[in-house]
Amino acid sequence: MTLNKRALALIFPIVLLGYALAGGLACYGYRTALIGLQKARLDQEVFQLKSSYADYVSLGSRLLYVVRNSNAFLLFLNETDEAYRTRALAVGIQDSLQSLDPRDDTFVSCSIFQPDGRLVFHSDNGQDPFSTAGERQRAFARAAIADEAPTRSALIVEDDGLPYLLMSSLVQARTARQPVLSQREQAVLLQIAIRPVHFQALRSALEAEYRTRIELSATPLAPNGELSAVTRLAPDLYARLTPPDSYLHGRFRRIATISVVMSLSLSLVSIGVLMVLVRRFVTGPVEELDRQVSGIMAQQRETIDLPGTGEVGRLAANVRRLHWELDQALKRTQRLYETDSVTGIGNRIYFNEMLERFFHEERTTGQPVTMLFIDLDNFKMVNDGYGHRAGDALLEAVAHALVQALSETARACDAAPGIAARFAGDEFAVLVQAGPRTAYVQDLVRSILALFQGGFSVDGVRHPVTASIGVASAPEDALTTTLLISCADHAMYHAKASGRNTAAFHGDLPTVALTGKSPRNR
Repeated sequence: MTLNKRALALIFPIVLLGYALAGGLACYGYRTALIGLQKARLDQEVFQLKSSYADYVSLGSRLLYVVRNSNAFLLFLNETDEAYRTRALAVGIQDSLQSLDPRDDTFVSCSIFQPDGRLVFHSDNGQDPFSTAGERQRAFARAAIADEAPTRSALIVEDDGLPYLLMSSLVQARTARQPVLSQREQAVLLQIAIRPVHFQALRSALEAEYRTRIELSATPLAPNGELSAVTRLAPDLYARLTPPDSYLHGRFRRIATISVVMSLSLSLVSIGVLMVLVRRFVTGPVEELDRQVSGIMAQQRETIDLPGTGEVGRLAANVRRLHWELDQALKRTQRLYETDSVTGIGNRIYFNEMLERFFHEERTTGQPVTMLFIDLDNFKMVNDGYGHRAGDALLEAVAHALVQALSETARACDAAPGIAARFAGDEFAVLVQAGPRTAYVQDLVRSILALFQGGFSVDGVRHPVTASIGVASAPEDALTTTLLISCADHAMYHAKASGRNTAAFHGDLPTVALTGKSPRNR
């Protein structure tokens, strides 16, 4: 798994959980606020319903008061001629009603009942001259007389389905006052019926809006749930409006859907922004550092570029320093591995590596390679006569002289410098990228032989040491590295056989069959 995928796997659930929690809290807050707002609205609407009902109660009370205190009503009660009373005195009662007749065409009626419950008078502001009190109004009047309550009110629904607010009062027949207990059996009942149009319209509108019926009860009601409103319409009438659970479900589902969509959208946007920032400032520099380190391991780069400051920058700087230290240690190890401990120049391992490299360039560019195989004559005499320390000093001095001669000759011929290495024991080898007949090689051979004219001096002591040089080249004399070494070795032994302190070119030797083995092994 890549670093970006790991960052995504870490960031995604945390961000999603955070937004899910925020969305859940938002939904809960919205639900609480919505219920509170709806509860306030419900209470206000129920209060309007109560106010409308109170208006009708107030109207009924005023009508009762006006009729009961009118002279026409008093004369009506004391008139014994029922026909006259009904035809003549009833007009006065109607006039009293019309004095408080509401202007919104509210239906109002007035009824008078005898102590036995018989209806003796009925009048209303309707258009029907033959209208009379309904059966439920009569039943309410009989119940009021039987209950002997001074006043009574109720909201009923007649058989025609219309609601009526009924308000009744027992009246002493002779005085038109409320009867005392001993006189209630002779009291008549004055009853006002009002059709509460506005109240019923509000009630129907609320029931239609909330898709439920408004409960009415003569006993106190308690709220039924967190979204429920209760009011007292009258001393013995209570109303409760409780919307069904499905009333707010649509809004809750809508806000829940919006919250889920918003949470997912914000999560994706936040994750995208975070991933861009993480990739820009964290994973990107780390991946770039990994790419550069991989390039160094694949030998495609040499150093590490610092991405900037911060933790990643310090990490890159530390990795860069660590790489530099390891590179220096590797170079030191490689130098020790490829350097001859006695002479300080390249050893045979170094020589073989450079020979392979020169051969590769020869195959790709056609640049010939020439090898000078140098063997010191009479070196054993120095070791035997002066000791190995003197022999080592002589080898070191010869190596440095060879390197200097190689450098000066290359500079004089404007040619690429070759390499010099100690091949083995008292044997040295020189590699140059030039043909054997070039001035560069010819001058180099003469310069090396000149180093040993009259011997070789070390620490003021001249030793009778000379050099025998064998020269071979590729591709003229050999096509492989092994064969090139064998040819140069063969030429060197030919120089020794020719009197030493001389050079022999393999191309000038008589044609012989080489097997790849040194003449010293034959």
